[in-house]
Amino acid sequence: MGDNMRRDMQNLNLGADDPPVQLPVNVVNEAAAGNRFVLIGRPVMPRRQNIRSIIATLPRNWGHVGVYGRMLEGRQFQFVFPSEEAMEMVLRRGPWAFADRMLIIERWTPTFHPLMLNFIPFWIQIRGIPFQFMSQDVVMHIGRALGMYMDVDYSADVAARRDYARVRVNWNVDEPLRFQRQFQFTPGVNTLLRLTFERLRGFCDICGRLTHDSGACLIQNGGVNHEGDDDDSDNDEGGDHNLANHGVIIEEIHEGEQAGVEAEPFANEELPNGMEDYPVEMAEDDDVGGEVAMHERHMDREANKRKTWLASCEENTLYFSSVERGESSGAQGFKRTKTDALNGSPVSSSSDEEINPTVRGAVGPEPPLPP
Repeated sequence: MGDNMRRDMQNLNLGADDPPVQLPVNVVNEAAAGNRFVLIGRPVMPRRQNIRSIIATLPRNWGHVGVYGRMLEGRQFQFVFPSEEAMEMVLRRGPWAFADRMLIIERWTPTFHPLMLNFIPFWIQIRGIPFQFMSQDVVMHIGRALGMYMDVDYSADVAARRDYARVRVNWNVDEPLRFQRQFQFTPGVNTLLRLTFERLRGFCDICGRLTHDSGACLIQNGGVNHEGDDDDSDNDEGGDHNLANHGVIIEEIHEGEQAGVEAEPFANEELPNGMEDYPVEMAEDDDVGGEVAMHERHMDREANKRKTWLASCEENTLYFSSVERGESSGAQGFKRTKTDALNGSPVSSSSDEEINPTVRGAVGPEPPLPP
């Protein structure tokens, strides 16, 4: 509680009206020169893609020395490269994925707009174009129909050796993927083209979007969109992006909401025997009355359970007491019968108390056994 209050205090605008501090020009220019070659990005599925792991893993996968990353607010990250050649090589080899989900990575400039972090450049293989219509211009028009056209990879020699043409499209991640599209090369005649996205990882197989899995799809069973969740519990920069001080966002957990599970009273409680049909009345809408009614039901339930338990204990006690007395009496009678038989005395068929006078309280030594 105290830590949260101290952090919230830092969001106050104390000092915002003070005179500005002028930094040395040479220091600022040196810093700008060292941050010229920067890539900025974000995960398409923050719930499954840990940003700290992304920053630690991607430079090793790229194989470049001197590349370091840093976290930004809004669940974004940056990578600073030592040269433009290294940065361009990473962009050409893209798009990139992490944890089997796609990443959005763009080159950063001082005029960079956040909306640019919504596109992934995909090379798309197009199959099914009729041979008589195969040309570079046709492939370009198909690419423009699919999305934001960027480039085309087509030549007559290459087309003779493979059964597809390639076009590069800057795909908006908010748009669903489409792997088949109808085109009309001749008016009134539809031709189905098959589309293959190169280096594609992780998408919803119900609606085709990259921003969630099929389990969180809104189309199937009214699923909940977990796009705002993040598996990085320490990364709290994903809240309000328009804070004046850009401070740390503190998320408080209320009672009954820990680990995303609401408290359910009596959810796993087993009823005693005979209590399965115990009536439970619904609490009133009023919060105080509902809590009192719930508490009273709980106390009545506990009292009935204790009463049932005590009754069962009393029955068990009486049963075992009677059995114990019967076994003791029988043992004494058997011992006396054996003694009389050894002494030659007649054995009657009377009860154990008549055979063994000791049971009736008779006191006296037993006759000695014969040698």
